[in-house]
Amino acid sequence: MKFVTVSELRQRATQIISEVESTHEQVVVTKMGKPVALIQFITDEAFSLTTNPKGKEVKKHGKRTL
Repeated sequence: MKFVTVSELRQRATQIISEVESTHEQVVVTKMGKPVALIQFITDEAFSLTTNPKGKEVKKHGKRTL
């Protein structure tokens, strides 16, 4: 698990996301020394099983969301 500050994330967001995508390593974002966010790789399968912002299950068909 890797740790980065909010400032570092601001400067290197694209690079950090690319690293997460290629290594699947989690990144903890810290602010004033305290963890505030977790960035982690997510598979297409796991993403398709999530819920929408209103808490309702999202059903996917091909590339379109129904």
